[in-house]
Amino acid sequence: MCLLVHSGFFAKTIVHENQEKEEEEEAYTLTASSRLILKDNVTSLSPFVLAVLDPALVSPWQFLGDWFWGSEVTPFEKAHGRGMWDYCNQNPEYNNIFNEGMASDSRLMNLVVKDYKPFFEGLGSLVDVGGGIGTVARIISEAFPHMKCTVLDLPHVVANLPDSKNLKFVGGDMF
Repeated sequence: MCLLVHSGFFAKTIVHENQEKEEEEEAYTLTASSRLILKDNVTSLSPFVLAVLDPALVSPWQFLGDWFWGSEVTPFEKAHGRGMWDYCNQNPEYNNIFNEGMASDSRLMNLVVKDYKPFFEGLGSLVDVGGGIGTVARIISEAFPHMKCTVLDLPHVVANLPDSKNLKFVGGDMF
């Protein structure tokens, strides 16, 4: 907790536990940064935190040194025997965790779109390459119903995602 307070993620405060005895106790409070992981917050990043702290993404860090020394495979491939996208395709549970984590990060776009509406107003179409489950494209398509939005992502990511009047999902490989 000391490190999290020092970094500004939490703050330390004094609370008066008993007014009669005037006893003080230290407690921790939320800051703007730590409020971002509250689950009841519409812009919650808690799914993102869960995704990046999952062993699937933590274990590759053990192989980062090999990669820096010229290993031809990525740290992720070394840890799991396959690339990230193949791993997600073959592990539906982690694929869901990863996609929800990316979507939670994308929900912050609600704030950006509202503040920068003039930037989008002249556009008639938009393609979100690697757009995951379409969180950002959906936010933009709802804010600008005249704009035709397309999300291109791997077939297993966009499978079964419903199209709307101005939002389409296309399965493909951007690589």
